[in-house]
Amino acid sequence: MEMRLKSDHAKLVIEEIVGLFRRRGQEGYGEDVSQTQHAVQVGLLAMKDGQPDEVVVAGFLHDIAHLLDEPGSGEDGYGTPRHDTLGGIWARDRGFPEVTARVIENHVTAKRYLTAREEGYYDKLSLASKMTLKQQGGPMTEEEADAFEKDPHFELHIKMRRWDELGKDEEADLEDIDQFRPYLERVLA
Repeated sequence: MEMRLKSDHAKLVIEEIVGLFRRRGQEGYGEDVSQTQHAVQVGLLAMKDGQPDEVVVAGFLHDIAHLLDEPGSGEDGYGTPRHDTLGGIWARDRGFPEVTARVIENHVTAKRYLTAREEGYYDKLSLASKMTLKQQGGPMTEEEADAFEKDPHFELHIKMRRWDELGKDEEADLEDIDQFRPYLERVLA
């Protein structure tokens, strides 16, 4: 009985995700790729890196909160403010593993960290990432960066951020979200 309930729950969550991408995935968020293209690219980068299912799913869903709001509700066309925090909450509410939620909610924190600690990182950011960095609190203070380095998933958060930056290739016409169904099924099972 419990296995059937988990299976039913997984199907509902997956259909919710597919529905969000069908309704809102073609929207932009200040980058030259759509929400769907970006999600697929980041998920594939996590796959290529040999990450476990929970992390591949986090890569695919890291910006899911941009799809939850009403169209055009983001600030200045750059998506949903606090989308990292909202995405983590959404993932926990749907029954995703804690590591998935933590990676989703820390991809912005990692950007703040890297702009504070890695020389030249800010210059490599897209215009949209530079604009949203201001809204997200700017580069971390030394104290914030020291504390973030103690996070048990610190290295994973940094990898996620790097995939996030790489997953904006407008030449890569990747929109097949169905390839993530098996990952979602395994993680939610």
